[in-house]
Amino acid sequence: MVPMKIIHAFGSRACAIKMAPLIKEGIRRKHKNIVVWSGQHYDDNLYRDLFDDLEIPRPDYDIEARGSSPQIGAKILVEFEKICKKEQPDIVLTHGDTYTAMFFSQAAALSLVPVGHVEAGLRTYSWEPFPEQICTKTSDACSALFFAATEKNRKDLLSEHVPQDRIFVVGNSVVDAAMQHAKLAKSKSRITSRFKIRHPFVFWSCHRKENILSEDRMRGIFDSLLEMKDVNFFCSVLPSTQIAAEKYGYADRLRGAKHITWEPCLPKYTDALRLMMESDLILTDSGGMQEEACALHIPCLTLRYVTDRPESVSAGANRCVGCDKGSIVKETMGILKDKTASQKMRAAKNPYGNGKTSQLIFDIIEKFEGKMERWESKVR
Repeated sequence: MVPMKIIHAFGSRACAIKMAPLIKEGIRRKHKNIVVWSGQHYDDNLYRDLFDDLEIPRPDYDIEARGSSPQIGAKILVEFEKICKKEQPDIVLTHGDTYTAMFFSQAAALSLVPVGHVEAGLRTYSWEPFPEQICTKTSDACSALFFAATEKNRKDLLSEHVPQDRIFVVGNSVVDAAMQHAKLAKSKSRITSRFKIRHPFVFWSCHRKENILSEDRMRGIFDSLLEMKDVNFFCSVLPSTQIAAEKYGYADRLRGAKHITWEPCLPKYTDALRLMMESDLILTDSGGMQEEACALHIPCLTLRYVTDRPESVSAGANRCVGCDKGSIVKETMGILKDKTASQKMRAAKNPYGNGKTSQLIFDIIEKFEGKMERWESKVR
């Protein structure tokens, strides 16, 4: 096998976590691996320390895209085209359903560079999650190889007439990441000495745009946190979540509540994993965290009305509880008080793979060497 040149293009904390196993696998196989960071996430807690903790090289290129969504897109399209022309990679690997994935995929495809979409086929056939459904569909429209996490994702791609021989069910690389770092988290993380764990303990993260943009939804979510005074919450707070808390008048109350630890998103993935593994429940609107909860066998309640990870719900590991205070409180307290229900969720089978996703993806990429383009070869 002649080493290939592979660009790993991403730009958010969640995608860095999920792409880290792929970068490591590419290095192990001695391919030329180039990391391109869009700059969509640029807060130090979401970026610099994370690469070191994940034990992957820092980016070869940082596009530093900033501003509104169209401004981010314009910067990525222009700058990534230059990188593609300079590097002439065999394939660009993009990930998930972010603005970054959408614009990297477009820039690569329009530069005639094959795109491999990791986590292809996420569909709700709804406007939500917004804008993720727009982003993932656009990324798929630009792709040459489709790395679907589940059979449902494959079927959804087939329903959109994606070529069957280009779709591969490989699991989700977040399972690789969680498995690789869980042992490290237990042995190396000292986060529990900084934040003392008192049960019942819930790990909380909420940042989806459709929630953040809605005052009614965020009031329901924030009020539920304040209501459950007998539960100890660790709130992993992204910048957008903090802005919403301030905008809707909750920041001081949340920061001052004795049962709530209101903390900026932890720089180290191992620290976040350690706290998740200690938790009795994960309460989130994050897609990736729904998958991590399955992989780690932690009960999960999702603060959304529809999820693009329905496999976790079907498996019994996750429930969508919406954003109404009454529903969130009822479901959260129900799981925390009912040990049988909690154990049933913990025992649910993980639908997202066995931790070998990155290996499978590279096996496929290597088989497609020199024939990744999707030009038609016959009249259908």
